[in-house]
Amino acid sequence: MSIYPLKHSLVSVCVPAYNCGLYIADTLRCLCAQSYQNIEIIVVNDGSDDDTVDRANAIKDSRIRLLDIPNRGAAGARNMAYEHSSGDFIVFFDADDIVGPDFISTQLQTALQWPDCIVVSAWGRFYTDTGLDFKLCEEPLSTPHTLEEWIITNWYNSQHNTPPGRLFLPRSIVEQAGPWNEQLTLNDDFEFFTRVALHAKMIVPAPSALYYYRSGVNGLSSQKTDEAYMSLFRSMQLSFEHAITVYGKNEKVRRSCANLWQAYIYEVYPRLKQQRIFAKQQIKALGGADFAYPAGGLTRLLIRLAGWRIIKHLKHHVKK
Repeated sequence: MSIYPLKHSLVSVCVPAYNCGLYIADTLRCLCAQSYQNIEIIVVNDGSDDDTVDRANAIKDSRIRLLDIPNRGAAGARNMAYEHSSGDFIVFFDADDIVGPDFISTQLQTALQWPDCIVVSAWGRFYTDTGLDFKLCEEPLSTPHTLEEWIITNWYNSQHNTPPGRLFLPRSIVEQAGPWNEQLTLNDDFEFFTRVALHAKMIVPAPSALYYYRSGVNGLSSQKTDEAYMSLFRSMQLSFEHAITVYGKNEKVRRSCANLWQAYIYEVYPRLKQQRIFAKQQIKALGGADFAYPAGGLTRLLIRLAGWRIIKHLKHHVKK
């Protein structure tokens, strides 16, 4: 049995908000409409220069607290929200995403049945304001599993993305894992998730809780700058260090880390030569990778004829 009775568990929803005036009201409305009412919503305005604050203030609900800080990035805003939270459970929710009314209650009930575990909702992407283009992401692991199992299933196939808002976290686990790494921009959620999952007994799916992840709005995940790719590099490096420290004797874990390094090389080539050299060295040290360049249709045929490096060079010059 959990130490938290359902009706007394406070859930803190931590929302970093930067220039999201177009979406913040819809996000706050869906959170305020949760069937489980014992929540607090802590919005941290991260130095926005649009109407984010006005749109947030227009949503009248005593459970919403709005904090205003100079811009320090999403990780810093999440840390600030967490520092001002009091909940037994924590959700780090993006300011442009949407959930249904039973999102929190479903995850909470699951969390109470699985103490000291992370609960993960189902999720999918949508691009239009109507949400009619929503597409559910397939989850290869449908039953409770360890981080080790997550790694050899998801990382191995370069499927490591998971929106932070779908994670339902006991406060005790966040306390053990430590704050978000504010030195990271792109892919900071990968490193944070790896760290918190190492302190959890299990990762428990809650498939009936559904997280609608808005894509294509020029967020951090859409950045392709060298600075963003350097953050991705550092996030991966830290995550692999965490994983290898605990699971390094598992050859499948090592191969999964190597495959993600290979995916990084594919992604950034021909840029960031030193980082690609490092990644290649890591692949060798880990025992090698077997992750093929992801392509289909005409691109796959061209790769067979000319090799993936030439195709990447061509794509790089076309984008310029």
